[in-house]
Amino acid sequence: MIKHILFLFALFYTPLVFAKTDFANGMKIGEVTADSAIIWTRLTDGPARFSTTEEQDREKFSKMRPPQVAPGLAGTVKLTLTSSAQVVYKSELTNVDPNKDFTHQFKINELKAATQYEVLLEADSGKTITGKFTTAPLKNTKSDVAFNVVTCQAIRSAEQHRVGHSVYGQMLKINPDFFIHTGDIVYYDKGYLAKNVTDARRKWNHTFALPLNRDFSAQVPSFFMKDDHDTVDNDSDPNSVYGDLTFKQGIEIFKEQVPMRELSYRRIRWGKDLEVWLTENRDYRSINKMKDSPQKTIIGEKQKAWLKKTISESDATFKFIVTPGPIVGPDKKGKNDNHSNKGFFHEGEELRKFIASQKNLYVICGDRHWQYASIHPEYKIREFGCGPINGEHLFGGAPKMDPKWHEFLNNRGGFLNVKISRENDIPKATLSWYDAEKTDVKTGLQKINNQIILEHK
Repeated sequence: MIKHILFLFALFYTPLVFAKTDFANGMKIGEVTADSAIIWTRLTDGPARFSTTEEQDREKFSKMRPPQVAPGLAGTVKLTLTSSAQVVYKSELTNVDPNKDFTHQFKINELKAATQYEVLLEADSGKTITGKFTTAPLKNTKSDVAFNVVTCQAIRSAEQHRVGHSVYGQMLKINPDFFIHTGDIVYYDKGYLAKNVTDARRKWNHTFALPLNRDFSAQVPSFFMKDDHDTVDNDSDPNSVYGDLTFKQGIEIFKEQVPMRELSYRRIRWGKDLEVWLTENRDYRSINKMKDSPQKTIIGEKQKAWLKKTISESDATFKFIVTPGPIVGPDKKGKNDNHSNKGFFHEGEELRKFIASQKNLYVICGDRHWQYASIHPEYKIREFGCGPINGEHLFGGAPKMDPKWHEFLNNRGGFLNVKISRENDIPKATLSWYDAEKTDVKTGLQKINNQIILEHK
């Protein structure tokens, strides 16, 4: 009888513990233009809960499934945007989408150019997080601009497995206007292997629960591109399946995990002196094993027509095509899935001839695990490889320095900074390859491995 009474007392008087929504993955501020932005967020069941050891995180082919660092949770979120302490936008309470990993993207229009905004996100639990961004200047405005480019990161290559990739902290010190990740943001086929939708999402959740990775995206407008390892697995094409993870599923997961407009190929205009084109190299590609021909494609006819038309019409002083894979190269031996290789030579030649016909048009390339600058011996077009995010990610080999092609080649990790400025009203572009590990004793910033200045022609 006494035991029965004690049981009833415990049932009715013991406080019940309810899940509380949190922002373990923070926010990603992306796709910023002169008058619009997209704010991505995800609701989670409390803060991130790391349980793995450093040894497990660094294993190349782990037998473990990706850990559930930040499980999603249903709930509502509200966004408030302020500028100069004045509220300029306030959303309704909005449900995150459980079918899209408990994420939501706020698409905001009618913003003012060259204006700083502060972002406040509130969860139904009362939890809040903040961020900030500045919109682009109008296309006729002469304005200095700097942006950073990185490629190839993985959970196992984070220098501190509980903190993240050091480059994100390093980039904040030089205050870029925006940031481009060219792809291989997560590796489904390396480290904790992600062979289904659930595990693929877990890798995204883990990567952006690391504080350095998470917090950078709330302070710098970001543009995310995908590559093979963000879609299915190495060199993936429409026929690729990795375990139960299909190519189509990979495309959809990417769109839910980053701020993204309707089309994943798009352009960035930042004042009078800069326009950037981001290509989509997975969604429209032919099968890699298909025999090369004029019909074999990586970017598809619609995207290619858009690329040529908009570049030809652009009046920007400097123009850059940013691509997940090289167009010029040269690539390392054994690769055959990009425009610098024989597998897509016809389309590569078409693009190279077009680029050569344009003034002040350059290529910035991701995917390759070394920093480089090359000039095509015949067409004289220039390509700049940003290199991997750090020295932990230098695996995979690199070609040797070839003076017929390379003006710079360095087997180092870090990031590429591009700065457009004017001196005596004469515009120039300065490209600086920063090192992820080495620092400059004079400035305290990361060491610059190489620098190239482009003059306006």
